[in-house]
Amino acid sequence: MALDVDKDGRVGCAYYVAMDEELVLEEEIPMGGIEAVDTLLLLVQPTSVIIPNRAPGDLIEFLERDAYRFDGSEGSDGEQGSYILRHVVSAQFDYDAGKEALTKVDVEPAKPDPVQVQSLEEEPVQSIGSSSHNKLMRLAERINFESCLSVGCAGAVLNDLERRRTAEQPSTGEDGDFTFSVRSVKMESAEDTMIISADSLISLQILQSELHPNPQTRSSNSSEPKAKEALSVTGLLQALASSAQGKRRLRQMLLRPSTDLAVIRERHMSIEILLRTENSEIAKNMRKQLRKLKNPKTLLRHVRRGVDRVRGQLSLRVGDWKALLRFAMVSAQLKHATHALKGASHIPLFSKICSEINVKRFLHVGDIIIRTIDFQLSKDSGRTEILPGASEYLDGLREEFAHVRRLLAELRESVAREVPEEVAEHIRHCTVMPQLGFLVAVTIDVETGEGIYHGQHHPEGEWTMCFVSGDMVYYKNQLMLDLDVQYGDLPSRIADEEIEVIMALAAAVLEHEEAILSASELFGELDSMLALALAAEKYNWTAPTMTASNVIDIVDGRHPLQELLVPSFIPNDCALAGGCGASDLEDDRLGMSNGRKASFPSMLILTGPNSSGKSVYMRQVALIVYLAHTGSYVPAARATIGVTDRILTRIATRETVVNDESAFLVDLKQAAFAMNFATRRSLLLIDEFGKGTTADSGSALFTAYLTYFLGLGTERPKVLAGTHFHEVFENGLLMPGEDVAFGHMDVRLDPEAEDPDEAVTFLFRLLPGRGSSSLGVLCAASNDVPSDVINRARAIVALLDNNESLLEACSDMTQEDKRRLEEAELVARRFLALEIPSRGREQGGSVPIRDMLRSVLAPGEAPTSGA
Repeated sequence: MALDVDKDGRVGCAYYVAMDEELVLEEEIPMGGIEAVDTLLLLVQPTSVIIPNRAPGDLIEFLERDAYRFDGSEGSDGEQGSYILRHVVSAQFDYDAGKEALTKVDVEPAKPDPVQVQSLEEEPVQSIGSSSHNKLMRLAERINFESCLSVGCAGAVLNDLERRRTAEQPSTGEDGDFTFSVRSVKMESAEDTMIISADSLISLQILQSELHPNPQTRSSNSSEPKAKEALSVTGLLQALASSAQGKRRLRQMLLRPSTDLAVIRERHMSIEILLRTENSEIAKNMRKQLRKLKNPKTLLRHVRRGVDRVRGQLSLRVGDWKALLRFAMVSAQLKHATHALKGASHIPLFSKICSEINVKRFLHVGDIIIRTIDFQLSKDSGRTEILPGASEYLDGLREEFAHVRRLLAELRESVAREVPEEVAEHIRHCTVMPQLGFLVAVTIDVETGEGIYHGQHHPEGEWTMCFVSGDMVYYKNQLMLDLDVQYGDLPSRIADEEIEVIMALAAAVLEHEEAILSASELFGELDSMLALALAAEKYNWTAPTMTASNVIDIVDGRHPLQELLVPSFIPNDCALAGGCGASDLEDDRLGMSNGRKASFPSMLILTGPNSSGKSVYMRQVALIVYLAHTGSYVPAARATIGVTDRILTRIATRETVVNDESAFLVDLKQAAFAMNFATRRSLLLIDEFGKGTTADSGSALFTAYLTYFLGLGTERPKVLAGTHFHEVFENGLLMPGEDVAFGHMDVRLDPEAEDPDEAVTFLFRLLPGRGSSSLGVLCAASNDVPSDVINRARAIVALLDNNESLLEACSDMTQEDKRRLEEAELVARRFLALEIPSRGREQGGSVPIRDMLRSVLAPGEAPTSGA
């Protein structure tokens, strides 16, 4: 992954996906800064990050926090780093160099060139008619070349891939070798995609990683992942997918929510079809079939890699052929099951599966594999075995080799008859080996290290020793040499022919590579829809109504994660409407009256006790909006969701010991980011902003922050805010009105309860109006804060409620305090009245200092000096 940030905060990014052999460019993010870089790292999860030497200091500092440390020290997360950070010369990030590098990528054109211009010599990239210029024109169909920083990043990635191809060994993982070739290039655009920052992804628990349970794996730099998805929306839904391609496609959908209503509605319709009662068994069978699929990209990479010609072995595992055969069989069954779905003919996904998947081609591939590979014999021998009939020439070689093996016992007897009788028993056997041919094995003489007999005094001369193995020495004699001439190197010829057969099989399979990969993508899409349908069925989610209107109307909404952790969850409603836009005449597809829509506020301010559910409520609203844009059903009885372009949060303060920024400064940066990027279609979550400073400054900032958004008029976003600054409302700084609504979480108080846990009961139900108190003292008492602290806090709260001066109240002393102060004063006076004897006086007339001090602390008859 290559990253570049300019002085104006624009962010460019490009990365290479080794599994797909694909180069991806991200469209430039204006004013993105470090926040955008943080989000890209979270989405891509790179193993290596490249930046130019001229990169700004804050980018370098930010990336170094989580970079791998070769000295063994730990990063900000307590581990050795999740990626390798490399600095390269800035010239590798040059825009023109990036364009030049892209022209060298051999990718298939999206469509045939309408005009082909021939040139005698290769011209510069800018020359019209040159082959490089034609390639750039084709790439322009996929890439926005106005994203200069990202094009430069693509050049840096391509240079690094070239370095790896020439200077390093291929990367070997559990999925095989990566050749670092580029088969496709694409650009990810922010158009029609909801923007959600890294802070929001983590604050809302859309992504939540936990460390690998093995400490050695966590601290190593191996390819094995150091973390896994914990309790999060992504982890919750990915667990329901059946195949690797389904999990991957689902992650893509979750991390790039769509704002295209057509795409979202298509996914909702797909889920609706899969949830029909008459289709339940078919959907269940589809999940069962999808579990049998392995990732065909990995399998086809193994096929392209072929066999190991150096060792002359079939390095392609028989399990890969079996997986390809299974893919062909499952493809036919999935297409048949898709045909059987009721009401699915008008859904694009199911139509594509029925029309684009050519079952005959896949069955042909499966038939070729079945007629070539002997799976049972391969299982028994532990290597890939070729069936008889796959190659006439191979069958002939095998028959000839079988005949030779039957002759080996006779050969041993023939050799034994030609040697002296006393050593005949030491002729162990005859064999034939690849590259070595026919050999005779003789018992070894441990004293000499040679065979007990090796042709001594034989008319044809002594035998030639080839090698020693165990207690035997292998020799060539004249008979073995004659057999080599007669039969040749049969094992090697058989191995070579097996390689040719496998290569022919691989070539036949690769003829259908594009069809297999295309089918795999469709199956991944199908699996992701099946996972979302299963989530809707399992967790009682419903289909939201998506609209172009700028509203959020949720009835009985629930938090998708929190409800899994509590015995019962209290649902709540939410109704918000953003600004209508200065010149925006939207098509209102809600079917609600203008009066109802106009009654929705754009800002809801929540108050109420700590632990009453305010934060959970705000998060659940954001997650329902988020899930609706991924195409998923949502945890609510009913929901109407308007297109939301971004979700911005000021909730969690992510701190680290290597960051010299205070918690309050981090909060301010999050708030500033929201102010700079919020639009009228944005949803903002603001939880206790201003708590990191004094109450006066915090409440002032909170008020000014909300007032700023209200002052945007028709461009105001939808805002959910929670606070404990009650003085804001008591002083009339924020008043309820047409655009602002107050809400609080309901509680029941029992002032007579002796147990603090029974004094307050949280009902977790949202009610209109403002809560009168945060009940901080009661919350402290129920969380085992010492009673002395609680009593003192209650006394101070009572003084504040009565508008009494805390300075005067704190200066008043109890009778006990006065008595102790008087005693301390007497002690001090007695100490000052002491006459300490001088050092020069005789010891006999002095009083011990220790006794004099005791007299000060315990008054009585004080000893005197001799004076």
